[in-house]
Amino acid sequence: MFAFALVLDAPAQAQRASENVVASAEDAFGTSIGNESIGLYSAMEARGFSPKEAGNMRIEGLYYDQQGNFGYTNQVASSTTIRVGLSAQSYPFPAPTGIADIRLRLPGQMLVRSFSAHAGPYTSFGGQADIDIPRGNGKIGAVMSVAAAQKDMDFHSIFYYVDVAGTLYWTPNDTTEIITFANRTHAFDGEGPPPIFTAGEFLPPKIDRSFLAGPEFKQHRERIQNNEGVIVRSVAVENWVLQAGVFRSTNLLNGDFSILYRDTQPDGRATLSIRSRPSPWSSSYSGEVRASGVFPEGPRRHTVHFAARGRAGRRLFGGEDTVLHGPAQIGVIFSRSVPTFNFGPQSDDEIRHGTFGASYVGLWNGVGEISGGVQKATYRRTVDYPTRTAATRTSPWLYNGTLAVSASSDLTFYAGYTRGLEDSGIAPESAANPGEALAASLTKQVDAGLRYRIAPRTTLVAGVFEVSKPYFDRDAANLFTSVGALTHRGVEVSLSSEPFEGLKIVAGTVLLKARVSGFTVDQGLIAEVPPGRAPTLVRFNANYGPKAWNGFSLSGQVNHESSQFANRLNTFKVSAATTIDLGARYSFTLYDARTTVRFDVQNLTNSYIWTVNTASGHFSPSPARRYILRVAADL
Repeated sequence: MFAFALVLDAPAQAQRASENVVASAEDAFGTSIGNESIGLYSAMEARGFSPKEAGNMRIEGLYYDQQGNFGYTNQVASSTTIRVGLSAQSYPFPAPTGIADIRLRLPGQMLVRSFSAHAGPYTSFGGQADIDIPRGNGKIGAVMSVAAAQKDMDFHSIFYYVDVAGTLYWTPNDTTEIITFANRTHAFDGEGPPPIFTAGEFLPPKIDRSFLAGPEFKQHRERIQNNEGVIVRSVAVENWVLQAGVFRSTNLLNGDFSILYRDTQPDGRATLSIRSRPSPWSSSYSGEVRASGVFPEGPRRHTVHFAARGRAGRRLFGGEDTVLHGPAQIGVIFSRSVPTFNFGPQSDDEIRHGTFGASYVGLWNGVGEISGGVQKATYRRTVDYPTRTAATRTSPWLYNGTLAVSASSDLTFYAGYTRGLEDSGIAPESAANPGEALAASLTKQVDAGLRYRIAPRTTLVAGVFEVSKPYFDRDAANLFTSVGALTHRGVEVSLSSEPFEGLKIVAGTVLLKARVSGFTVDQGLIAEVPPGRAPTLVRFNANYGPKAWNGFSLSGQVNHESSQFANRLNTFKVSAATTIDLGARYSFTLYDARTTVRFDVQNLTNSYIWTVNTASGHFSPSPARRYILRVAADL
């Protein structure tokens, strides 16, 4: 039973009124709870890369290949934590760029009915209802949720969504648990601000952010995202726990189109084109089977893991068509009939990826921890184009090792090395081999640092890291292939503190040095610093609500990004940017219901910031000041 207790943590009660991400976060590296997120990193960005795109997503610690998101209200996911550095030390089979670990929303021991509603930003409004049915006789319980909203996005592009989700939690006996979940998101209409490409080394002129500029025509679009899964955990024999998870994730987009402004001049004149494509679709089956043995030995504990994980993914893509509209002015609405597109045939992309591995974690209380693992990976990718078939295969060995040393009860030093395998995408249309499936990339990560408990409720985590990946670009023959290396070196610092009663501070910073080396840099085709990577990133969050305030609290967030290069030749930059968010909440009891009212102001100073896309180089303006009112009640 000792080993089993390590796995079956008591599930958190699914209460909406008590959610507070600042109060719950243990560090500044990235935490999401409900509709609140803070931290330096997220599932889309960690140490300058994307854990999601790298395939580093986990559900309850088990491998998961995400295609569709968990809706707009995180009905199934109670929290997501980004594990990097020390927090990934004893994690079974860590991965470069960190892991996004999703915890499911599970039923507790009490019947809870939660209702929430929001208004803002702009004309947005919506509501959600959850019911937490406790496990009768300790055997079976469920969480069910439905949400719907009109969402007024930045630039007042309105779309609508309906989210439906449910989780079933069954403990047939004292040594086994079974979790099943399903989440479906259906969204209609809406579009993002059009990407703007400039004709030279300058930023676009500022445009009015109170409306969505471009051609005024209605093009119905629809996005459907699904996630389902089953997790089984059981004590197979004494000291051994068997875990298995199987997941399915899909993403379908109908009626997709994009407005593109190219060759934009300093006065805002540009050439406008409209691009659309047949419905892109992606699906993935993924999962993991793991046997874990825990063997206590006095002050020492030995843990071994044997695991097999894999995915079978498929996507339909391509066939797009672009219609040239002609001269246009950015930031202006004008009439335009819906163009007629001549779509081509789509391509079919299939991936089969599996790993088999073993790892060991040794913990010695008061001394430290050591871990190591090895995996054998097999990877096969086949792309069927309309006129040909391209395939790539690889089967490397992957390994990792970590060490943590306790210098004292308050000070721990750590170091680690990880080698991983990731998708590399396909060649762009501008290359001589458009759409060709690229070989999977071997990646590696080295990191080291310390955790120091400065005071009983103040913890500092500081570390250095280096992440290396192949760099893909066009070679002398215009073939898109591996032409060098991309390296991210950095320093990351997290401070979590409760200096006195009622105040919680979570602050962090990243100092990043991103560099490209290889043929394209040597030939002067691009510079050595990739665009869109901020050398300095700062996040500061605080929440203050002493008991004397009787449920009232204030919160604030400061985000800062330093100036960064805006083009591949490193000839001009976007300016440094700082935004401030402020909020207030009041928690009270109303007719036996725990109720929370929250009011938030985002981008308080209404800062106007141009962001540059790291892949394509297009510019997008930041959102304007926004106001959001939320009410949640638990019965």
